[in-house]
Amino acid sequence: MTQPAIVVAGLSARMLAESAHRAGWRVIALDLFGDSDTRRAAQRWHPVGHAASLSLDPARTRAALERARVERGVMGWIAGSGFEACPALLRTPIAGLPLIGNAAPAYDAVRTPTRFFAMLSEHGIAFPETRMEPPPDASGWLRKEASGTGGQHIRLADSVDGSGHDMRGGVYYQRLCEGRPMSSLFLADGRRATVLGINEQLVARHGEHPFAWRGAIGPVQVGTRLADAVRHAVQTIVAASGLVGLNSLDFLSDGERCIVLEVNARPSATMALYDCDPHTPHTSLLARHLRACQGEALTAIEAEEEQGATTRAPPVRGQLVVFAQDAHIVAPAFEDQARRLGWCHDIPVAGSAIAAGTPLCTVSATCAPGTSADAVRAALAARAAAIEPLLKVSHECSFAYR
Repeated sequence: MTQPAIVVAGLSARMLAESAHRAGWRVIALDLFGDSDTRRAAQRWHPVGHAASLSLDPARTRAALERARVERGVMGWIAGSGFEACPALLRTPIAGLPLIGNAAPAYDAVRTPTRFFAMLSEHGIAFPETRMEPPPDASGWLRKEASGTGGQHIRLADSVDGSGHDMRGGVYYQRLCEGRPMSSLFLADGRRATVLGINEQLVARHGEHPFAWRGAIGPVQVGTRLADAVRHAVQTIVAASGLVGLNSLDFLSDGERCIVLEVNARPSATMALYDCDPHTPHTSLLARHLRACQGEALTAIEAEEEQGATTRAPPVRGQLVVFAQDAHIVAPAFEDQARRLGWCHDIPVAGSAIAAGTPLCTVSATCAPGTSADAVRAALAARAAAIEPLLKVSHECSFAYR
């Protein structure tokens, strides 16, 4: 019997590829980086853009998907991050390669700003003051683009010059709000949803972007009022939009309120916080995503998962993207040294050119249940600080033995 195959695509496909591999599928990965972890999890990898651009090339992505449709036993393809900037790839069917994710009506319901914020307003869900036109006084406002991801679309409104640039669709403005950046990973069947966990988002200034996504910690402990507010928001949005599969909700919180920012209508990077526990015998999250997208009700999926679930509290995990401080050509020794650490991921292959200010790798930390987010954040920072010196030492050692 031919082992089922799946195509996973995005700016970085490592997380999707590893989850698909755990599900027992053959994996074809399409992304920008082609890091060693992705290549280890996938049967084949194809580049669909340049890493320095941090954006998909629509033509290369479409061509790679077209080639993959003839793969024996292929079930379809799953879109990760980056397709917000090229939604036409999600809307144009490929014969023999169905998209395993949200259909256009559900996707548009949460990714079109006018529709999404009208939905929230109609159902009484809190969100920052939002407008489609530039505010008369831009101080204290953010400019956002619905086509962006990872915070790379967010800028201070008073730092943006040129009103003509805002004539294209998808640009909107939100008043800057105080609050703890958080997210919730959830699984939906088009009618109802189950929250898999609540996370703290790690954001920091990166160039002209004040809130670039750097990583996440989860699950974090929150009070009953906030947990109830998150579940209510997720359930309301799913019932109103018809979302299916794995998705995530980004929000701000003051400890009790859930102030909704956006929905990522796809599997998010926070999957990595929940999809790697060797003590949890259930199937991979991507397998659950597939079942939900194929029309299976959550009640059936949850009942099966609960049969093998453990009652132990889950560990608290963190992940942090490490950006290169300087430009590098990755030495052969770096991959081996980084892999031996056990907590370094997205490890670039030897010979990769890493531009200054672009992602180098990801570090992770796994802590005991109940560990504070501050403690996990400190562990991540310490590990991130060790990476660039290791890269330099690896290069010097490789040069010395030539």
